[in-house]
Amino acid sequence: MASEDTLIGNDWVVQLGDGSSPPVFADLCAAFDFGSVGEEKPLVDVTSYCDDARAYRNGLADGVEIPLQLNYIPGDAQAAFLYAAYRADELVDVKILKKDPDSPAEFFQFQATVRAWNVTGPIGERSVLTFTLKVSGEVLWVDSAAP
Repeated sequence: MASEDTLIGNDWVVQLGDGSSPPVFADLCAAFDFGSVGEEKPLVDVTSYCDDARAYRNGLADGVEIPLQLNYIPGDAQAAFLYAAYRADELVDVKILKKDPDSPAEFFQFQATVRAWNVTGPIGERSVLTFTLKVSGEVLWVDSAAP
């Protein structure tokens, strides 16, 4: 793979599920930054009296917090959907994938709780609506081209 094959920020799209099962996803077009997506396993100290050095194992995976930033668009239905999920303490379905529909299907999918929201209103600049998502459960890295 050549270095020019790497993805840049505008090669990604964030999608929200509609709350049905299975979810139907739609592009969140107002989004311009999703921070980062992933998981981290805490270290669990399993050192015993017979060990000569500290010994560790991985703990349970914990999904990261994601600052999902949107251009504030009055009346945007998906922003209202995220706010409603925040108020109702409901999980939302999220998918992050490459924009190119002709490329192999590779995406990240997870559920998240909407932990916080805020809006900025700087004079002379765009207003930004930020929702802080906390991954609930695992992040699936789906690559249909993988063997």
